[in-house]
Amino acid sequence: MIQLLSRIRTRLSQGAFPNEAAVSHGILVPLLQALGWDPAEPEQVMPEYTSGRGRVDFALCATPGRPAVFIEVKGVGRSLDGDRQLFEYAFHEGVPLCVLTDEREWSFYLPSGQGSYEDRRVYRLQIDDRSPEDSQSTLQRYLGRERVRSGAAFEAAMQDYRDAAAKREAARVIPKAWSQLVEGPEDLLVELLSDQAEALGGFRPEANAVTSFLRGLASPGAAQHTAAVRPTPIPRTAATAPVTLAAEIAKLARTGRSVGYSVFGEDRQAKNAIEALVDVLSRLSLRYPDRIPDLAAAVQGNSRNHIARTVQEIYPERPDLARAVEFAPGWLVGLNIANREKVGIIRKACEVFGLRFGSDVIIELPNQ
Repeated sequence: MIQLLSRIRTRLSQGAFPNEAAVSHGILVPLLQALGWDPAEPEQVMPEYTSGRGRVDFALCATPGRPAVFIEVKGVGRSLDGDRQLFEYAFHEGVPLCVLTDEREWSFYLPSGQGSYEDRRVYRLQIDDRSPEDSQSTLQRYLGRERVRSGAAFEAAMQDYRDAAAKREAARVIPKAWSQLVEGPEDLLVELLSDQAEALGGFRPEANAVTSFLRGLASPGAAQHTAAVRPTPIPRTAATAPVTLAAEIAKLARTGRSVGYSVFGEDRQAKNAIEALVDVLSRLSLRYPDRIPDLAAAVQGNSRNHIARTVQEIYPERPDLARAVEFAPGWLVGLNIANREKVGIIRKACEVFGLRFGSDVIIELPNQ
């Protein structure tokens, strides 16, 4: 069959099949033979099959006199013609599988499916654009005689139809999913966009500017939405190893965003939320170093570990995005988080260490 398909591809390129009769006798009949059908046996292959509602070029019978597949042949380049009448015949005859072909393009349909004709197409094969091996596999899947007789061909078509319907539904809800995603942007989405902006322009935008932009995408006129915020120049650092606190502060500091807080009654000042988080955790860990593993377990997220031993453990699914600094010997805290999450980690630390948030530790961070 491979040799036959190779020869057909060559002949198609030469324009050797000028009409439907040439297509039927020069391509379809030899292929049916290669697929296990006997075109000379009317109990298997019925050309010019006629029912009370019309005529179909070929009917393939799983059992004598009972069509299981209708095949409609068109001239080369006319494969889109005639699907309506083919569907009507198949539906009224109870034929489970239809094929519309100009021998260059083969469309396999499930008449019992729902939706438009296109929705009920389970597969389209372009034999002059696919390898002979691929074409053989597809033709055998839907038209191999033994598979038609056993019902395996119909089951394959049903499965492919369900898969195609699921993909259409998934594609249909993409705009809604995107709208919901940007209306309340996830931290990872903010981080990804920030990283890309920095890679393109050499400056890292502030998180609130990125969040504002993403939310604007869900609103009318989003294409004209821009964030008028002056970027802060930030040098990039490798994400595969922990960086020093000073380097990360230089990278992520936001002008005018100093943070005041209190730890064990001592008022302190940090340049930004990151420095405050690391300083608080460092001071608490000095007093309770044996409880750090409990804190790491308590703040573990669904896709990341906010506190861990290595950068790779901070964000297992995307270690390339992970940024972290050491707050205690051998312990890192991840920095790709919003301020509300920083406060949440500090609250949890107080809980794990047996302290009172709002008394032993007092801190408020600006929203990002």
